[in-house]
Amino acid sequence: MKILHTADWHIGKQLHSCGLAEDHTFFLDWLAELIRERQIDLLLVSGDVFDTAYPTPQSLRLYYRFLTQLLGTGCQVIITGGNHDSPAVLNAPRELLHHLNIKIVGNALENIADQLIRIESPNGEVVVAAVPYLRDIDLRKSVSGAKYDDRVAILRQGIKQHYQQLADLHQAQYKGLCAVAMGHLYVNGATISESEREIHAIGGQAAFSSEHFPDGFDYVALGHIHKPQRIANSDFIRYSGSPLPLSFSERDDTKFVLELSLQNTQITQIEALPVPVFRQLRSFSGNLDQVEAALKAFAPQTRLESLVEIHVTEPNFDPQIDFYFNQFKQDFGKENFKIIKGRLSYVNRLQGVDELFATGTSIQDLSAREVFAKRLEVEKLDDETRQLLLEAFEEIEREVNEQH
Repeated sequence: MKILHTADWHIGKQLHSCGLAEDHTFFLDWLAELIRERQIDLLLVSGDVFDTAYPTPQSLRLYYRFLTQLLGTGCQVIITGGNHDSPAVLNAPRELLHHLNIKIVGNALENIADQLIRIESPNGEVVVAAVPYLRDIDLRKSVSGAKYDDRVAILRQGIKQHYQQLADLHQAQYKGLCAVAMGHLYVNGATISESEREIHAIGGQAAFSSEHFPDGFDYVALGHIHKPQRIANSDFIRYSGSPLPLSFSERDDTKFVLELSLQNTQITQIEALPVPVFRQLRSFSGNLDQVEAALKAFAPQTRLESLVEIHVTEPNFDPQIDFYFNQFKQDFGKENFKIIKGRLSYVNRLQGVDELFATGTSIQDLSAREVFAKRLEVEKLDDETRQLLLEAFEEIEREVNEQH
């Protein structure tokens, strides 16, 4: 029996306002063909099918088009919800898709036994604990005034108990069958990229540890972290990673889907199958002359237009450099790639806090947010990056305030 583990498709994702619909079309077509060629019996998608809770019609078309491509292949599918997904959107066609051997678990179910799914195929059988992203409401009832550490402990214990219940049900109902658990969460030790948000707690303070997974699961198919990786050096607790690079920090990652081979009740092999590179992401840094020369020499060979970020650093502020840099970003044109993110900074322009404010303004009269926002003003940041930094600052500030 062959099982394919993937996650974090993020259909509908935009990278600095550049849509990735073509990337997802190529990937999903490739995935459908891979399933046919390798005669996959079961596809597991561990959350974040979509990038937003309310996907566009185009994103929904891509999703349903892929599912229809699997009809007639004999491949069954289990899809769980991620923190980016709307359970309502995923669950809406659940009854219909069930008749097509596609199981959807968009959120934790009232009867947890319904999350334990037995899959039978001509090549074998397996039991899957289909665990979606577990929201706070699924795990705990918050008590007003409770200490932060208490809430974190309750949340972590809630995740552990959820998996333990499913492991116990497996032992009671399907003992002897291979058991695979799915999950969409941050597990301690995972390496993240800039496109993820840690979930369940800022800084991973409530993060689950690999030892918290109960005995009884032969493999844990994880989603949420975009870099493919093993957890705790185990071949059997893995993030498949996102199949497409979703930020420039992932530009050098090799993307995979993971194929599990089962003989009788044992996983005998796990093979990482590389996803083709449909579009390159590249980053160039240096002074203006160096970046310009690198861009002129860049000759991408991918099917889709490559996307580029540039970071120019000059020693001293010069308004002419500012003007030339902005014109350069707008006017630079070369076949098969475009600049979608640019930053210009000056080594000797860093200002002290006293220089950030007009004469007569005291820092003591300002909130922490106002000081941070003022600091961002002197940086050459695009609006999207500035807004993301502000949101991150506000989230950290809220957590700090809650602890005091």
